Amino acid sequence: MKTQYKFLFVLLITMQTVLAQNVKVFSKSFKTDKNTTAYIEIPDGSVKFVVSPDDNIHIDYDINFIKLPKKDHKRILDSTRIEATQENNFITIKKYPNNKKPVGLDHITAFSLDRHLYAKKDTTKTISRKLKADISNEITEIKSYKSFFEERAKITYANDLKRKEKYLKKAVKSENRRNFKRIFIIKVPKNISLKIVAKGSLLNFHDEFDNQLSIRLDYGRLYINKIDNPKNEIKINNSLLVANEISGGKLETDRVFKALITKLNNVDIESEFSKIEIGELGKGNKITDFNSEYFFYNWAENFQRFNLFSEYSKIHFYYPDLNHSLEVIGYNTRNLLGDDNSEITMQPKSKQRNLLMSKPSKPEEKISGHIFFDIVNGIIYSHNDSIKTINKN
Repeated sequence: MKTQYKFLFVLLITMQTVLAQNVKVFSKSFKTDKNTTAYIEIPDGSVKFVVSPDDNIHIDYDINFIKLPKKDHKRILDSTRIEATQENNFITIKKYPNNKKPVGLDHITAFSLDRHLYAKKDTTKTISRKLKADISNEITEIKSYKSFFEERAKITYANDLKRKEKYLKKAVKSENRRNFKRIFIIKVPKNISLKIVAKGSLLNFHDEFDNQLSIRLDYGRLYINKIDNPKNEIKINNSLLVANEISGGKLETDRVFKALITKLNNVDIESEFSKIEIGELGKGNKITDFNSEYFFYNWAENFQRFNLFSEYSKIHFYYPDLNHSLEVIGYNTRNLLGDDNSEITMQPKSKQRNLLMSKPSKPEEKISGHIFFDIVNGIIYSHNDSIKTINKN
């Protein structure tokens, strides 16, 4: 009997070894220089960007078959198609959709349920100041989720232990039933420019990049470690954004239901219908917004100047700890103090811009920067308030 058990045990191990197989679907490299531009088109799935060890751009796509019988491998392999070509200094990388979507459902993606997870909570009622480390930890947690079930359990049912446990068990079962995993990695050399058009995709900039980036993402996720280039142009729509640091360039968001940015420097943001939390505002940032919700938690020691131009916006505003000055102009805007929502009427309703609030800096101390708001038909939630002058006339 023991011999029979040993035989069955060896047979199971052998079967798992046969079923588990890593297949190299695509692998190609191109020589580049500082004048090279790579155009990348991603219609679905995930791609991870890392720094190249040399001057070549490397494109690698693998499929790890975990429990899928070998006879079913061909079906998965046939659904995967990637092309990469080079003409002079222009490289084109195109991934085709894994599965054809029904007509009229092009916007339905693997990340379509993200909005339901992150847009439910009313964050205007109980707000506490977050440190940069808190934002960074939240980003790490979001990136660590292995499945939708795990994410739903820990976000939607954070305070419901029974349901949380139920969905965590589903998460484990879902992960154990996984038959294969796609692994798409692009190794990017320094100095080249990237132009990326993606839909229903996860773009993960795993390393730190100072390449010039042009990104358009719809209905997906954008993970950023650190990007730093004054010519960057990033446009995201109906997506989730998490970034440890964004420095330089322009960021446009439309219906971004959750954005977490640990540190922001020299960035021009144009946003609408979005929800954006910033751990620390550094030098030279400007925001132009329509009908979004912002959280300004902390300020760098020398942020110099910050400009906000907004309409119908909600601004959760934590004042800098260091010496600074503040000027708020606009009209038809409310100022709610702290968490108790006690309101200070800044001026009668009108349609002419007036000085709503002001706070001069202390002349005997070094100034960290000046904050300027031009806000119309908005709400400012003021925390740790230190306003010296409020214009009520």
